Amino acid sequence: MLKYIWREKKNFIIIVSVLLICSIAIALAIYAQVTNAKLTETKVEKQEKNYTELKNNFKSIFTNSINRSSNAKTTLSDNELINISYTIEEKDSGKYDLNITIPTIGIDTPVTKKINTEIINTFAKKVVNIVTENQSNTIYTINYVAYINDNILSLVIRATLKEGSSAQRIIIQTYNYDLENNKLLKLDDILEYKNLTSDKVQSEINTKIKEISDQTSNIETQGYNIYKRNINSSEYLISNTDTFFLGQDGTLYIVYAYGNNNNTSEIDLILF
Repeated sequence: MLKYIWREKKNFIIIVSVLLICSIAIALAIYAQVTNAKLTETKVEKQEKNYTELKNNFKSIFTNSINRSSNAKTTLSDNELINISYTIEEKDSGKYDLNITIPTIGIDTPVTKKINTEIINTFAKKVVNIVTENQSNTIYTINYVAYINDNILSLVIRATLKEGSSAQRIIIQTYNYDLENNKLLKLDDILEYKNLTSDKVQSEINTKIKEISDQTSNIETQGYNIYKRNINSSEYLISNTDTFFLGQDGTLYIVYAYGNNNNTSEIDLILF
């Protein structure tokens, strides 16, 4: 009888122990899921906050200076990397107001000569046109920023142009130059450097542009004049995206500056 009671008690203890272990395991699993969810949420929130800050501060990065990331390898000085080809601060009341700093790459190679010629043709010739031929009051500002990541020099030029009663334009041009291999880099080269796949980046571009398009559509319904994005436009394909650069500590900026071809200040940024 005592053996029977002991056996039953022993079985009861085993069952209770198993149930207790299972309960603890389930509780730990639930805790881990909740914790992971909170960590993931926090990570996403931090990423979104960082994205918002970088986007909001985009205008302020154009300080007419060179910024070297911690992994910068070149020993060339700032003056050797970037030349200031034109500095103009001039105002003629009723005609124009100019605040111009036009940089070019200081290294003398066939590749950089081509880049510098494009910069001069795009920005300096407009200054000459404004001063000699312009009939309407024009405000024209140009500034730049440059970054060094490893052996990559990224030069970013920003121009704001307001001609008469036309809407203001913001024009962005970027050049990513491989100092070691004397090569102008394409977006695919930068994606490889960042270990990013084209599919991942294209998906993120599509998602962000769709979000922005939906937001602007909602604003437009309230009677505001908003630049419309065509989410199906080929301009958003990686193969057609030519305005991008590596910022501080290798942050990749993909820039859609609609003022490059239209009278608008609208800019969309995709960051990686």
